[in-house]
Amino acid sequence: MFLTFKKKIITDINNKKFKNLYFFMGEERFLIENLTNSIELFLKKKEKIKKKILYGYDLDLKKLFFVTKQIYINFSNEYNLIIVKEAQFLSEKIENIYYILKNHYKKTILIICYNNKVLEKRKKLYKYIKKNGIIFNCVKLKTNEILNFFKNEIEEKGYIITHNAIKLLIKFLGENLDSINNEINKLFILMEKNQIIDEKIIKKYVIKTTFKVESYIIEKNFIKAYKAILNLNCPISFILKNIYNLFLKIIKFHCLIFTNVKFQNFENKILNFTTLKKYPLNNIYNIISSIREADIKIKNIYINSINKESILEELLYKIFYN
Repeated sequence: MFLTFKKKIITDINNKKFKNLYFFMGEERFLIENLTNSIELFLKKKEKIKKKILYGYDLDLKKLFFVTKQIYINFSNEYNLIIVKEAQFLSEKIENIYYILKNHYKKTILIICYNNKVLEKRKKLYKYIKKNGIIFNCVKLKTNEILNFFKNEIEEKGYIITHNAIKLLIKFLGENLDSINNEINKLFILMEKNQIIDEKIIKKYVIKTTFKVESYIIEKNFIKAYKAILNLNCPISFILKNIYNLFLKIIKFHCLIFTNVKFQNFENKILNFTTLKKYPLNNIYNIISSIREADIKIKNIYINSINKESILEELLYKIFYN
């Protein structure tokens, strides 16, 4: 549904059938930004525009009214593109924007980004936008929608990715759109246009980085492990899950030794007998508890970058110096 909606907006802009008002709302911030950036990009191809970005936490309705009423004196018939980001932080009720929208200048294109909230359909603001502009609720995408969305994004930029490659990327990173997008942008730097991105590329440049983290943890190299984790650009929940799975493998390795079961390379080439000495079973049980404590912390507080780093640093200290 999202991809269909986005394609229609782009088609309309290419045919110069754009609206003066776009209102994007909902829980998926990444999609709101994606729509906003796409409109700006395609508008620039069709019209001369002057852009102004405003932020809801630094904005009141008087200022917004003044900006939307501004008419730039020029001879090129430019459009004024005004983007209001973080509109959920406006000092006044969002519904009050209705009185501004009714009278804003016809050469002004206004995009409002209303993150993590939605307008009530029975309110006159919603009804006005529905009638005179474009409004869209950016909800979480299903796995298949994520796959189709990123495949389309990649192909639009002149690259080619196989179905299995994007599937592997989603399976490995989870359904966090920012994380997937970050890894894809890294691949764009490494790859040439028209070069096929397949499973081998994903394993080499994305998954291999995670194995580095595992090897540094097994070596008990605090600094390298900490830097490698921060460079993953993944949700902290994903990082904790991978560390947790690593120690489950080490426990399994211990059990194989105790039961004298024959094994070949086990499941992970980086595990060896030295690993068992560095991480005795008694210590691992404490480490598992520490990982669970970290997981509880991230579920109970709003994580900013500083909190994320401090939680990871504390966890690694407990792992290495248990």
